[in-house]
Amino acid sequence: MAERRRHKKRIQEASEPTKEEKAVAKYVRFNCPTKSTSMIGHRVDYFVASKAVDCLLDSKWAKAKKGEEALFTTRESVVDYCNR
Repeated sequence: MAERRRHKKRIQEASEPTKEEKAVAKYVRFNCPTKSTSMIGHRVDYFVASKAVDCLLDSKWAKAKKGEEALFTTRESVVDYCNR
């Protein structure tokens, strides 16, 4: 029984996203091309993951500034960041 309690506690320990993660999510939301459909009577907007990766590779986070390293350099780096 104690194991279940510990497991529930680990699930609830989700941390808040950082400012950078919020900015990336907002950028994808407003700049990635979306599609619309009707699902169970509700209108749903969605995007395709490959388009989101392309969108992030064209963003300011993929271009390195002087003295800084680019956050996204390859498609795999974008996928790893999104999986986090």
